[in-house]
Amino acid sequence: MPVRFTRDEVLEKLWKEIKARKTLFMASCGSGIVAKFLEKAGCDMAGVYNAVKLRAGGAASMTGLWPVSDANGLMFEYASHEIMPVVKNMPVMAGVNANDPTRDIPVFLEDLKRIGIIGVNNFPTVGHIDGNFRNVLEHTGITYDNEIQLLKTAKQMDMVTVAYAFNTSETERIVKGSDPDIFIFHAGVTIGGSIGYDHPDTVEDTARRTQEVYDIARKIKPDIILLTHGAALSTPEDGQKILKLTNGHGLQTGSATERIPLEDAIFKVASAFKNLKL
Repeated sequence: MPVRFTRDEVLEKLWKEIKARKTLFMASCGSGIVAKFLEKAGCDMAGVYNAVKLRAGGAASMTGLWPVSDANGLMFEYASHEIMPVVKNMPVMAGVNANDPTRDIPVFLEDLKRIGIIGVNNFPTVGHIDGNFRNVLEHTGITYDNEIQLLKTAKQMDMVTVAYAFNTSETERIVKGSDPDIFIFHAGVTIGGSIGYDHPDTVEDTARRTQEVYDIARKIKPDIILLTHGAALSTPEDGQKILKLTNGHGLQTGSATERIPLEDAIFKVASAFKNLKL
């Protein structure tokens, strides 16, 4: 049975870590075994998302933005049956699809609170999409503004709010519009592993873009908690470099702590078993 946190308790815990000059760390979990060991490692927060569950099944993270499942239904189903029964004392944040036309969002947020989830993150997000397709989405009612409203509603319901943005303009929009407790700069799909996106961004590129966004968010809301995610952040060494080159409070990971380590470990052990001699 997980501890039922209040919003104030979570924020007090996070700010205590920040004042002690400790790195904040949030990681996604697509299965109970991952959640169990994230908590054992001292992770400050865990995240549950439709994309994470799909990734645990071997799909790429971007599958979470594709119409292959009910995003909110998949997230709620596995969170309630696999994650929350395992977690004991770690706050859990849920990635909620604000553009879901089949749900009354405030009612859905109450359902999340009922199973012990205390925070909300805007994912799946149209922020991951650009070009003409993004224009079509926005003009037909599938909008980033709905995600901003999601976070505003969650905050009014006394939940922790975690805002994702992918560029400087949307950083300004979502921080001004929703006044989030935590802001995460999503620098892009994580590099590495079998289904990562091997883009040319270096750790230094990721850190530079992160700091540009941090400056905007902090100017609007000086007491905002700042984390970064993705792009060239795929190892603890990458994370340390980014922390040195930016003035945020910590990191959020997905593939870097879940998919890539599993791929490496399973391949190594399975290969060793296969190569045993009769």
